[in-house]
Amino acid sequence: MDESDQFNVSAPWSWNARHFVERGCPRRGGAEFLLYSDTHATGDLAVTCHPYVLTNSFGFPQSGRLGPVLALYLDDHFPVFDVQPMNKTDTDGWLNLTLDDEIACLISLAAGMRLRSGGRVRRFTDEAPRGAPEFYNHRVPDWTATERPIYPTPKQVSMESLDGWMDRYLALGREDAVTLVRAARQYRDALWVADTDPELSWLFLVSALEVIAGREALRDADPPELLRQEMPELAAQLLEAGGEVHLATAASRLVHIVKATARFMSCAKKYLPEPPSVRPEEYAQVGWDWPNLKKRINQVYGYRSARLHGGVPFPSPLCQVPMPSGATLDERPAGIAAAAGNAAWLAKDLPMHLHTFGYIVRGCLLRWWQTSSGHISAR
Repeated sequence: MDESDQFNVSAPWSWNARHFVERGCPRRGGAEFLLYSDTHATGDLAVTCHPYVLTNSFGFPQSGRLGPVLALYLDDHFPVFDVQPMNKTDTDGWLNLTLDDEIACLISLAAGMRLRSGGRVRRFTDEAPRGAPEFYNHRVPDWTATERPIYPTPKQVSMESLDGWMDRYLALGREDAVTLVRAARQYRDALWVADTDPELSWLFLVSALEVIAGREALRDADPPELLRQEMPELAAQLLEAGGEVHLATAASRLVHIVKATARFMSCAKKYLPEPPSVRPEEYAQVGWDWPNLKKRINQVYGYRSARLHGGVPFPSPLCQVPMPSGATLDERPAGIAAAAGNAAWLAKDLPMHLHTFGYIVRGCLLRWWQTSSGHISAR
């Protein structure tokens, strides 16, 4: 293989597909995949972003069952490449996804819908220019529906709303593309398990935002200043005990601990979406000013850490079906307190429902996606 066609092993397969088109690699055929969801697509617009075409397959999902709602076509420009040398461990671009499911994760994030690829259903070659059916590796994804969802998703999504997102993805650099697919997968998986394992969904959503927060890490942050911002009482005590030198020494050792929370909150603030267009009654709303949201998001992050590191379950009210309010659902548990089993929580310790946090995470990811591709500026 010519050196100019070298396969970028640390990039997503779906990103490399455009990479080889731009390098002038000849078309070697094509493939079509079916993407499954419980949300149906409307409109007949074909969303084209060479080498991809996304079309409405009009496979309406039945009640409680997935349907093949979208068809993804790929023009195959991948050259025949040699196996990469295995002389070191390299996981910079590891995603553990097929090319078609990478795209499914991205569209899931763009549309806010559950979406997973079942695999290839047709292959196009010179011998079969109209395509030959190929279902031997195709599997309808497993999913369990519930009567009252904890995390509602749209009943329908228009094809027009999906237009442009793949262009934004392919405009990203390699590292940003890896970051986006990793974050999108966390979001998609959060949707997939929300109604059967809401605790796991909480973990996935926090991780989704952490992925882009890591990419946005404050590389040039001053450790003492960061400690002053995030742990002001500790910083003051260190300063009083030994002055600036003592503070700087301690801060340099603590910065990696502090930085994880700081960058998470910084990313949430930078890319925070506007409040939902349809909201519940005022008593069930989450205040959308940053001081209030900062406290609530920080509580969620704390519950995630307690779950991972101490095995402490998320508060039961945060894993329950939200109450209806007006034209939508409560954004946070109502009431002055709640109890379950041998535990109780005051209202101030119940920051928001799962779907509310999911709205925030998705909004942050989409703003980051647009900004990183050069389409808009963050607020």
